[in-house]
Amino acid sequence: MEKEETLLPNVIGHDEQKKEILTVIDWFKRSEELHAKGASIPKGVILFGAPGNGKSLLIREIIRYVDVPVFVLHGDDENVTSAINNMFGDAKKEKKAIVVIDELDLLINRERRVVRALQENLDGVESSSNVFVLAAANDIEEIPDALVRNGRLEKLIKIPYPSREESVDILKKNLAKFGLSLPNDIDEEELQGQLRHISCAGLVSIANDIALRNDFGPFTVEDLDRSIYNITDRVKDGYAKSSIVTAYHEAGHAVMASAFPQYFSLKKLYLKGNGGYFSPDEVEEGYWPYDKVLASIQVGLAGLIAEKIIVGYGSRGCERDLEQSRSSIFNLINRIGYKTAADTLPMLGEGRRTDTWVWRHKNEKKCIKIMKQCERKTTRYIKKNKDKVIALANKLMEKNKLKNSEIIAVIGG
Repeated sequence: MEKEETLLPNVIGHDEQKKEILTVIDWFKRSEELHAKGASIPKGVILFGAPGNGKSLLIREIIRYVDVPVFVLHGDDENVTSAINNMFGDAKKEKKAIVVIDELDLLINRERRVVRALQENLDGVESSSNVFVLAAANDIEEIPDALVRNGRLEKLIKIPYPSREESVDILKKNLAKFGLSLPNDIDEEELQGQLRHISCAGLVSIANDIALRNDFGPFTVEDLDRSIYNITDRVKDGYAKSSIVTAYHEAGHAVMASAFPQYFSLKKLYLKGNGGYFSPDEVEEGYWPYDKVLASIQVGLAGLIAEKIIVGYGSRGCERDLEQSRSSIFNLINRIGYKTAADTLPMLGEGRRTDTWVWRHKNEKKCIKIMKQCERKTTRYIKKNKDKVIALANKLMEKNKLKNSEIIAVIGG
């Protein structure tokens, strides 16, 4: 197979995704040969990810590469299920054919019978068939499991935001269409930071804005900053949405919790909407000795610490974790007498205070000491198990939702 960059020249970046897509397409082109050897190949691929990152462009390039008849499902057809049946019927008459379904998630939400119609047609397509389904979806969570099980649209490939380097390359390419180039005094490393989490479509809009505002002539760094600012609010996705940083955060919680099997069992881990969620189960529900409280504090701090260790900074999504950790330590000292009963402060009655600022300051210093101890222990553990955190985060980005057995398969247990 030729290099994927040569085969898909109009798609910048996404090298691993292109390689995987072209591998599956190559199987499709050799389906009869592979079937004769007893192998089954995927009946289709779903490209998924946030809007504007090149799913449609990839589909166009793949179609050009395969060079076979293409049948496109039009979501505005009055009878979608009938359109699906007719489309598959026509595709099966060809020697080789591709069926394209864009915005599959939206189509399913509009008409639930779409799932049934697709299942029936996919189940009627043998592994050696001449029909390959190429679908795109923004939210893979909206696609029913029955449709993506083995033997149907089992191959899922996430199309992420461009990397820092890719973002600059995409911007350069689109500026070149207008005969423009970046200013000579541009700091490309700083520019990479400005373009983080901006979709491919957003980068196209920035190049267009620069060209229009400067009458297709040379522009300055300040002009570029202005265009990025003008466009960013419309094209920049929420920071945490399906972000690898969010995945690192949630994976950090899970890996730290795995260090305390006497207290917690790993339940589920997922990315959804503007954030993520890690949910451990208590091994012994309602049993909270001091050591378990300290363990829970370490688990709570692990998300922020994982972010700092892997990407060098913490996100705003860490605020709630920190608040809960501080609250747990405060209650440990001030309410339930950690270390000695003399440490506890009396409950405050309405309109009165029976503790002194000296006593409260003393306990505050103890809280800070415990927080620092928990932070040091968590940092050491996450650094030691950094590879596990990264591996788990990558698996989470791939599948968006992991259950207990899937988590353990990655990090052990």
